[in-house]
Amino acid sequence: MKHKVLIIEDETRLLRILEMVLTDNGYQVKTANDGRQGIDIWTQWNPEVVVTDLKMRPVDGMEVLNFGRLNFSQIPLIILTAFGSVETAVIAMKTGAFDFLSKPVDHKQLLEIIDQALAVNKNEPASLEELIGSSKKMEQIKKDILLFASTDSSVLIIGESGTGKEIAARSIHKASERKNCPFVKVNCAAIPRELIESELFGHKKGSFTGALQDRKGAFMLADKGILFLDEIGDLPIELQPKLLHAVEEKTITPIGASSAIPVSIKILSATNLNLETMVNESKFRADLYYRLNTVCLNMPALRDKPTDISELALFFTKKFCLEFKKPVLKITDNALQALESYSWPGNIRELKNVIERAVLTCDKETITRDNLPEIVKRKGIHPLPQNTKNHGLDMATQEQTLLLAALEQCGWNQSNAAKELGITRSALRYRLQKYGIKK
Repeated sequence: MKHKVLIIEDETRLLRILEMVLTDNGYQVKTANDGRQGIDIWTQWNPEVVVTDLKMRPVDGMEVLNFGRLNFSQIPLIILTAFGSVETAVIAMKTGAFDFLSKPVDHKQLLEIIDQALAVNKNEPASLEELIGSSKKMEQIKKDILLFASTDSSVLIIGESGTGKEIAARSIHKASERKNCPFVKVNCAAIPRELIESELFGHKKGSFTGALQDRKGAFMLADKGILFLDEIGDLPIELQPKLLHAVEEKTITPIGASSAIPVSIKILSATNLNLETMVNESKFRADLYYRLNTVCLNMPALRDKPTDISELALFFTKKFCLEFKKPVLKITDNALQALESYSWPGNIRELKNVIERAVLTCDKETITRDNLPEIVKRKGIHPLPQNTKNHGLDMATQEQTLLLAALEQCGWNQSNAAKELGITRSALRYRLQKYGIKK
């Protein structure tokens, strides 16, 4: 079977030469003249290697790289760059590119790099490197992910906000036989109610006002791969029967279409809501719940695995030092103790924001307790019941507790409170309005 290579290059003559070289050497090749067309082909064709120029308009090679990193992270991408752009190519390598070649392209070297990329991809074991932590809970999570990735069964991922549900979903994708096929995410809470059906199932031209052309929905884009339905608890109740039919029958009918289209997908869904309670309250269909919940992955809250806090803090420190082009900073034992003593109502996401701010503002070689927000330094400022389960304490209550504590700590100065929380002032104002919090 011929290996599939996608070439994205806006210089037509070079594009044709590269196509001819690879075809003559036994590769199945598709080409694109710009990044946008290349992304479309990548989504539909599922190449094993992508070769892309760096400087293109309107969508350049870095955008193609970022698309691949988010949706096809196992597919090696090779950057082509003109002489003088090597520094940019090195940045691309740090971002996730497999390798780069300077123009004019040495055909022998290109073939060697493609062979290396295919060999690495073929032999690469399932990687769970983004799931940081060596606690017993995290070791069990990693075992479950490898098990759940080995079948086409639907997986429901539950846990509080910020516990890493999307990372778990992407890890299942990477560990599955579908790793070279699309990973398509739909946030059911972020899409307007009137558009979500089209987002999921697509539509035909003229099927409703504003439908100026045919549009593929997430189910079709994820064909042969994985569809990740994030915030599934926010899916409108009136749309749930159609989703149930698609999940059960493995077919979808776009809006305005007269016939069903078969799809082959594995479905992952995630929520921080208690779907069992929603089923009992007739807010979520029981049959859909059981269909999505063939197996369940429960992501633990950070307070339930305190031994992972230091490991996560060191990981994020290295990450942001690289991003901000700083030497890798150390963290004092005193600062680590403060991090481990805090209850982290915002979980890993909150810890990540705290470390990002600490790295950005630290003007020495070491992050100390003084670089941490007051709200983190004050041990026990957010005591939580020890016997509280993930679904037993309303996340809204936790968020309000966090907001009030930060405001009290900062004398109700919103700018300072926003800084302590690691969010923007506008984000703080939105939350205060949302919960009706006033001084």
